Amino acid sequence: MSVGAADDVADYVIVGAGTAGCVLANRLTADPACQVIVLEAGPEARSPWISMPAGVSRLFTHPRLVWRYETEPEPQLGNRRLYWPRGRVVGGTSSINGMTYVRGHPADYERWASVAGDGWSFDALLPYFRRLEAHPLGPSHWHGADGPVRIGGVAEPHPLSSAFRAAMINAGVPDNPDYNGATQDGVAFNQLMMVDGRRVSAATAYLEPVRGRANLRVLTDAVAHRIVCVQGRAAGVEIVRAGVRRVVRARREVLLCAGTVASPQLLLLSGIGPADALRALGIAVVADRAEVGRNLQEHVRTQVVLRTRVSSFNQDSRGLPLVRHVATYALRRRGLLTATASQVNAFVRSAPDAARPDLQVVFRPMSGDYVGRRFASHRFPGVMVMVGLSRPESRGSIALRATDAAVMPAIVTGHLTHPHDAQLLLRGLRFVRRVCATAPFSALVETEMQPGAGVDDDDALLAYIHANASSLFHAVGTCAMGRHDDAVVTESLAVRGVDGLRVVDASVMPFVPTGNTCAPVMMVAEKAADLIIGTAKRHV
Repeated sequence: MSVGAADDVADYVIVGAGTAGCVLANRLTADPACQVIVLEAGPEARSPWISMPAGVSRLFTHPRLVWRYETEPEPQLGNRRLYWPRGRVVGGTSSINGMTYVRGHPADYERWASVAGDGWSFDALLPYFRRLEAHPLGPSHWHGADGPVRIGGVAEPHPLSSAFRAAMINAGVPDNPDYNGATQDGVAFNQLMMVDGRRVSAATAYLEPVRGRANLRVLTDAVAHRIVCVQGRAAGVEIVRAGVRRVVRARREVLLCAGTVASPQLLLLSGIGPADALRALGIAVVADRAEVGRNLQEHVRTQVVLRTRVSSFNQDSRGLPLVRHVATYALRRRGLLTATASQVNAFVRSAPDAARPDLQVVFRPMSGDYVGRRFASHRFPGVMVMVGLSRPESRGSIALRATDAAVMPAIVTGHLTHPHDAQLLLRGLRFVRRVCATAPFSALVETEMQPGAGVDDDDALLAYIHANASSLFHAVGTCAMGRHDDAVVTESLAVRGVDGLRVVDASVMPFVPTGNTCAPVMMVAEKAADLIIGTAKRHV
């Protein structure tokens, strides 16, 4: 292995040019005296499927642009393995996701503050949300207007989406066009990280505008194998690039931004984790941190599939209609190819006495089945209504299978292992059925395909849930922050027991937010940049 040459040294080495890593690269290099190297295992984000919103379906299983993780067999899900794709490209998962922009509920961050201090309360974090936004509603107490992340909406709602939203309102759900504003409760067309028919990712918003900075280097196709620690301090990152193994050294800090799966994996490979488990694999212990890889939290969901009396995206996505949509997109950036999978988003309470929304309902004007890892749309006109738990009680874990970074870790979601979760999902399923039977949407429904009209008693519906539930791809928590000694990272995101090492990504979240996680990850990175810059100034 070669030790890094002179150009393999920087003040900060960022592991992962993903959602958080792009934010840090932008903010840290604003100081021309600060040298930054970003390591990304995947390629540049040049694929046309990335910028095209409807390209999500092509990205889902892309052999080069995603980490094609699979979970362990899940006992409460009929021993099924779930497919867990994550971005392996500049921009990370923000380059392959569904582009939904959700901040979460203010109470989520009060819960964070209860374990990590007042600096992680909603009032303390709202300025970071505002700082990242260029929101179409303009500047206000709730929103920013001049941030790097341009927010858009559903430009051309499908008639089925409009009818479903109206049915939600008629069923008693408040109409709330801004679920990222004063209140989260209610139903709306999605707020999206998409503008003018093109994806807005962390790469396009944060990284591309600063790629010309002389103090920034981005090394693509650079796979991190471990963090090199010398006398209790992170000194650099061992990578393999173009078949050559070498160390990229950090003068100040290594910033681990590899995500909820890969960040704990890299800590474990580096000797930071449960000592007994590390020794069993022959890994020298650098810091005994029992909670690395634990506390995995992920939204679990089930769905209702309906055959409709009018056409859906199922018909538009094949044959001559698709040819017309391709032409429309090429000429005007309009039509089907600008459509994200989900158009309607709702945050609802499962019972009147619920303190805040505990269910997220998502409507897709299309339907299909997962055949292996591939999503195949149905031949009949159909839609999907998904309902997910906002704050599941179940917990999972990430663990090493081997000492080789190329071997994917063992992922256990733990979905539905807590009895509360299955019961709440059952209530959510019944709620969705009630909405689907409400005008004006009910007039457009021909029949319920899944679970099926004959599946109605609690036992049968619970059996359906266990046989069909899956993840919403919002995993967090495996390097959770906190002020308590057991927390993996401190409230400043520094890894306990190792100097010069921080984790900045969804893995530091002690509790999963109510909603999609891309916006909260960018917020965490915005705050982390201030923490890092503040630390550097104190040592000058």
